[in-house]
Amino acid sequence: MMNRISSFHSYQTVQNDLRRQENKIHHNQAQLASGKQLQKPADDPLAIHYLQKVGQQTEQLKQHTDSIVLSRNRLEHQEVMLRETEQFTDHAKRLTMESINGALSPQDREAKARQIEELAANFLALANNQDESGNYTFAGTKPKTQPFFVDSNGKMSYAGDDYQRKMRISNSMEIPTSDPGSKLFMEVDNPFGDYAAKYQLQNASELLLDKATNTNSNDNNRYKVTFVDMGNDRFGYQLEQNGSVVKAGDFDPKTGVEYEGLNIRIKGQITPGDAIVLEPRQTFSVFDSFRDAIYWMDYDVSDASSNAQLHQVTEEFNAAFLHLTKSRTDVGARLNTLDIQEQQHEDFKISLARSKSNFEDLDYSKAVIEFEENSRALQASQLAFGKTKDLTLFNYL
Repeated sequence: MMNRISSFHSYQTVQNDLRRQENKIHHNQAQLASGKQLQKPADDPLAIHYLQKVGQQTEQLKQHTDSIVLSRNRLEHQEVMLRETEQFTDHAKRLTMESINGALSPQDREAKARQIEELAANFLALANNQDESGNYTFAGTKPKTQPFFVDSNGKMSYAGDDYQRKMRISNSMEIPTSDPGSKLFMEVDNPFGDYAAKYQLQNASELLLDKATNTNSNDNNRYKVTFVDMGNDRFGYQLEQNGSVVKAGDFDPKTGVEYEGLNIRIKGQITPGDAIVLEPRQTFSVFDSFRDAIYWMDYDVSDASSNAQLHQVTEEFNAAFLHLTKSRTDVGARLNTLDIQEQQHEDFKISLARSKSNFEDLDYSKAVIEFEENSRALQASQLAFGKTKDLTLFNYL
């Protein structure tokens, strides 16, 4: 049995083919006009999904790059402040050393004390410095709180906290963008070990504490060592603990004074009757060093005890200088990390752009060939349609 094909069916088939070819042409024209091979999600759903992921990663990279820029600004500002505090500390150390010179007049020493007082004021201003956003640089994670205050007795207090502000600069990395002022300026390692010295020296004495350490970290007692003349250029000592004598004997410069976990080493020339009081102190504050320098400079230049205290302050300023230098080096290392991470982001961004281009950008030579092929196919379909619409039975009657 033969199936009959209606004229309408033939007409509809050719017309549908024309529409398909026209759609291909329009698609090719849209590709050539936009330079993109994907015009709608239906073109390649998997590629569109991948491109969405690439877009998200690109946006995340932008956020991380912005974080790096902000972090760099904060760290560079902090680095400048630390460099200035270094210079003030070093200047104060040199002035303190010069003040110990016996040839200075009281007026000269007073002038140096005033210079140190000015340095202390500038140092405090730097410690309370604010950035362009009004945030205090050295307040920890409390940037809107002024960190340092001086009371009526000249004692410094810290109102910030002991934490670092951090910024995420990649999916797996956070970097500190600040350091608390308490760690920078008030917790400097004591260059004399575990104790601070209070000198009670005889005139013209040159005795100085070299190091005083204690292996017992729970020992918070106050010690005093007094030196006596044993004759024949030999000295003895008496060691007191909280006012009670706990040991006495001949002093050996090689071993120093030893008692349980305590070890005291001295340097310089001993004068009979010299005494050193040792108070526990693991760290010290640079602000206290400025205050002590000014205080002891008010004494006469011939006073051996005040000169010994100034020697101690000099060592403290030197330790503070090294501490601040190390802190500034840490900031420099963080800046270097930012540079490395930024370069990695730039490399990844280029890689993402290349991948995106492979899926999204149009191959013009291929697109032009496809356009020409589809144009010819459309022309063929149009010719076929012209012949099909003329095929009727009336042509054969």
